[in-house]
Amino acid sequence: MDEAIRAVEEGFAMLGSGDGTVTQPRSRFFLPHGVLHHMAATLPGKGVMGTKTYTSFADATRFFIMLYSSESGELLALIEGDKLGQIRTGAATGVAAKYMARPDATKVALLGAGWQAEAQAEAILAVCPHIHEFQVYSRNFVPRERFCQKMTRKLNIRFTPMDSAEGAVRTTQIIVCATTARDPILFADWLQEGDFVAAVGANRLTAREVDERVIEKANVVVVDDPVQARSEAAELIYAYERRRMNWDSVVPLADIVAGRREGRNSPVDLTFFKSLGIALEDVAVAAAVYEKAKAEGVGLTIPSTI
Repeated sequence: MDEAIRAVEEGFAMLGSGDGTVTQPRSRFFLPHGVLHHMAATLPGKGVMGTKTYTSFADATRFFIMLYSSESGELLALIEGDKLGQIRTGAATGVAAKYMARPDATKVALLGAGWQAEAQAEAILAVCPHIHEFQVYSRNFVPRERFCQKMTRKLNIRFTPMDSAEGAVRTTQIIVCATTARDPILFADWLQEGDFVAAVGANRLTAREVDERVIEKANVVVVDDPVQARSEAAELIYAYERRRMNWDSVVPLADIVAGRREGRNSPVDLTFFKSLGIALEDVAVAAAVYEKAKAEGVGLTIPSTI
């Protein structure tokens, strides 16, 4: 996770510097039995460019990243992108938390107890050194209990199962929503001054994890990609339609990492990060995986004639 956070942070710094780094929003092609998703990014500062293409059908979702040289156009690697996607999504939250969460935060509310929630917890711990407890809520009791037991063992920190989302949120300073919810599970009345909220579970118009008043209450609203947000970030779109937010006030994460904007202006600011998952993150982490694979001599070499 530390390596992934560094790679993603470097990618956003390059995007904010104007060095030719580009991230292309996701395209979706709806078929009778499933969906084809496609996204791409260039990181010339790293010497790479690439695409992530994945399919969502009833039996599975399958992710693949193709990494190319931005110097020669040569195909460098074909990387399975499911585990990579989990880690890069966590890493993006980690980068946002580094700049947007209070440095003295000690407790995290984690809404969601699935596979993605694991990486979110790892990333928060990597950048917030004073965290001593995660309060976890998900709808189903047994998975919630198992998740807390597993993560307590894995990360050597207390994960406490909670009976309600409100109970998990009220006494924490960092709130991460990583769920499959279609309707809001986080409400503004539960939040305190200085909280940092990351909404990472939804990237389509038919699902939102926070209600529009959370957006209205936030002093700083940040997205990984403003263009993609206008078509996928249901929380922000809904808030805009209800006149709770203006798109001009939404800050790209790249501007914060590049030092052009602040992630928070005071300890009492309520900050909000909407993560959609963008190609820049995939390509940045894929490049790190590729270099590490070469250094360690792992992976299957494909003949250059293919």
